[in-house]
Amino acid sequence: MEKVTAEALEPRFAFPKGTEIGRIEQFQCVLKIHVADVSGELGCLVTFENPLGFRVVDERNLMEYWPVCSTRVGWLFRVLSGGWLDQERTRRGSLLLDMYPDVKEYLIAGINDCVSVFSAEMPKLSAYQR
Repeated sequence: MEKVTAEALEPRFAFPKGTEIGRIEQFQCVLKIHVADVSGELGCLVTFENPLGFRVVDERNLMEYWPVCSTRVGWLFRVLSGGWLDQERTRRGSLLLDMYPDVKEYLIAGINDCVSVFSAEMPKLSAYQR
């Protein structure tokens, strides 16, 4: 498997003590992921329109992503190579890249759970406070 390469995407929402996935909602063609700082006070709502797939995985089961996608680097990443999307490229039975050649992989890193998302569109971000 190829080494994971990624770029951090969102410097305007800084969470210096780390992030946690607070809630995930999927309704019709919209995926909303509530990301909060570890105190749970400040957060960012990450919205994907028409996601093509997502998974929630405990961070300890994503060792190949670290340290490139660790919370000390950021919390929202576009995975450029070596991640879940590359696994789908070689998986028999996957038509994802044939049907959606513009699909990209995004990773939201939390201190416990992480969310990987396949989407052809960039996520939309908005701030929230509890």
